[in-house]
Amino acid sequence: MTNMERHIRAFIIDDSVVAVEVLKRILESNHPVTVVGTAYDGPTAVGQVIELQPDLIFTDVEMPSMTGIEFCQQIRHQVKPNTKVVFYTAHEKYMIDALHLQAFDYLLKPPTPEDVAMLMMRYYENKLTEIPTMQTVAPQRRQSIIVINATGEHIVLQASEVAFFRFNTDRKQWEVICCDGNIYCLRSRSNSDTILDYSADFVQIHKSYIVNIEHVKMIQESQCFLKEPLQDIDELKVSRNYKRSLMDAFYAL
Repeated sequence: MTNMERHIRAFIIDDSVVAVEVLKRILESNHPVTVVGTAYDGPTAVGQVIELQPDLIFTDVEMPSMTGIEFCQQIRHQVKPNTKVVFYTAHEKYMIDALHLQAFDYLLKPPTPEDVAMLMMRYYENKLTEIPTMQTVAPQRRQSIIVINATGEHIVLQASEVAFFRFNTDRKQWEVICCDGNIYCLRSRSNSDTILDYSADFVQIHKSYIVNIEHVKMIQESQCFLKEPLQDIDELKVSRNYKRSLMDAFYAL
């Protein structure tokens, strides 16, 4: 077996020559990665990627001739099923389109060796993880959520009915905001850990907010936006401490 065969085979697409070279140098200097090809626009990259069949593709999101998302649409059925795509961008905005393309991760420009090391660690962990095992474990966490309405009645909700949770600082109690707009209180003993244990879809984004990742439409800068009919809600701020786990959940959909 040659060194090329032992190494992870990567391909980089970016309209900036400097950005390509910086990432190539970090990858090959610090990791068992061979950059088998580079391209400076999407149309050129399509044919090369189909021919080379890399394991890992880094693509800029915003390019003049073809966006990174359009590139993924072109190659998604013509690469190996386990090929991973990483969006390589200077912009902290992540569109819902990326989810449907099975983007594995993202990397902000300019990358540091530490950023790339963390990404590669997630790549290795993903290769070792058996997807069927994850699917069988996750449903076991799901359970009914007991809430209390304004008249003191106890109501049972399913995880899919919940858009997000909010901590009411005046009442010192967590609230549930449902997709239909109804707001209920959780039992007084409930805390953030209790909520997160209800479902793997519940992700904390701030000390006062937990969202149902299935209802997140977009993450832009440090704010979450939900799908209809709650698309006008603008209170869901993302704390730096929780952003990494939020993005991991967002790209795992």
